[in-house]
Amino acid sequence: MSADVGLRFPVWDLSKSQYEETDYLPLVSTPGPVMVILAVYLLFVLKIGPALMVKREPYKLTTVLMLYNALQVVYSVYLVQKYFRHLLQHGLVPKTCYMNQEAERTEILFSIWLYFAAKVSELLDTVFFVLRKKDNQITFLHLYHHSVMMIGTWAYLKYWPSDTLFFIGFLNSLVHVFMYTYYGLSALGPKVAKYLFWKKYMTKFQLVQFVCIIIHYIAAVRNSECPPSSGVATFIGTNTAFFLILFLHFYRQSYSRRKNVSNGSAKKISKEL
Repeated sequence: MSADVGLRFPVWDLSKSQYEETDYLPLVSTPGPVMVILAVYLLFVLKIGPALMVKREPYKLTTVLMLYNALQVVYSVYLVQKYFRHLLQHGLVPKTCYMNQEAERTEILFSIWLYFAAKVSELLDTVFFVLRKKDNQITFLHLYHHSVMMIGTWAYLKYWPSDTLFFIGFLNSLVHVFMYTYYGLSALGPKVAKYLFWKKYMTKFQLVQFVCIIIHYIAAVRNSECPPSSGVATFIGTNTAFFLILFLHFYRQSYSRRKNVSNGSAKKISKEL
């Protein structure tokens, strides 16, 4: 029997980017650095961090949180205006394949990398939750969202980049402007936090965001001269739909329960009166 006969498996080179320019961007040339970041992140927030905080009082981190959230707001505003200008210039669902134009491709790749850098920095959200002993905030939704957004954006940049991310980046960064403003102000304490009424509306905004992203992505893929493979399109669409389901479940749990508790308390008070 010939030595050549047998099972053949596809050869995947995970270090090879779709466009070689991508490899010159920080943390992108090989999967190693981003996988190490993810492993250290999960190890700290699930094991090391909680173990270190067992016998410690929660850190307030007021100044650190104010600075961190302020920087996130500034960076998010920068991304919003950058992606908005691109959408104005090229349209919401451009037909032209700009990835075939060198100057446009360079700008698209760098713009996606900026979004990826934001996802890496946002891992600190969970680190601060651990240090402040906000264990109720470290949910499956939170960990899945932060982990998948970082890894997913990295993979999108390296293996199948396109300008469809501009709409996603625009909406998501806009949400983060309001979200990090809320977090920054709430870090000032209960005296300020009691005036922050828009947390519920931020979750609604996120739900609307996911619906808009799914609709836009379908339209962009159908209209583009260089659409992604069906596998990539299915993964992105399915994952976004999964985010929508998770956030909808969070919304119902958080606000329906509160409403029921409030109604129950009101009935109890009326009976006592």
